[in-house]
Amino acid sequence: MILSDKTIRNYIATGKIKIFPEFNLSDVRPVGIRLHLGSELLIPIENQTVDLASNENVAFNQVSILNNFFILKPGQFILGTTFEKFQVPRSIVCHIEGRSTVARVGLAIHCTSGVIDGNFEEARTIVLEMKNVGPFDIVLRHRIALAMLSFTELSTDIEQATQKQYKDQEGVVAPNLKLQKR
Repeated sequence: MILSDKTIRNYIATGKIKIFPEFNLSDVRPVGIRLHLGSELLIPIENQTVDLASNENVAFNQVSILNNFFILKPGQFILGTTFEKFQVPRSIVCHIEGRSTVARVGLAIHCTSGVIDGNFEEARTIVLEMKNVGPFDIVLRHRIALAMLSFTELSTDIEQATQKQYKDQEGVVAPNLKLQKR
C-alpha cells in the first residue's frame, strides 16, 4: 500500500518516518515528499573503462554548489545527493522518482535503482543519478526541489540486515564496486 499525504504527515509526527534536518511539511505531496539537492556533486572523469566485476574505483571530480551553481549540459551524467537524510522502519520501503516539472526540461533523476530498502538502521541521504536528456543547459543549485520520495507499507517487516556497501552514507558517494556480487 502506497502511503497518502495524511499517513505520511502522521508517520513524520510520530517519528515512524524520520527526516533530517528539520523538514517542512509543505513538502509533503499527495503520495510522497519532495526532496532537494544537496551541496556536493560528483562529475565523472571521462575516458574511463569501468569493469563492474573489478574492485577498482571509478574516478570523479567533486564540486560544491553550496554557494554556487552547476550547469548540466545536454547528454551529461553526474551524481548528486539529497539534502535530506531519512530513516524508515523495516515495514516501509521507499521509491524515488524525479519531479514532473524538472522532467519536462529533460532532467532525469535516479536513472535506475529507484527502490530504497536499507535505511531502517540509520538515517542517510540518497545518491541521485542525474542525466540531462533534453536540449537545454540546466542550472543546478543547492536545495532546489528535484525528486519525490514515496513510501510503501510492506506485508511483513524486512528480515535481512542492511547491506554494508553504503553504510553511513551521507552526501554524494561514488559507486563501490568492491562489494559487487558476482
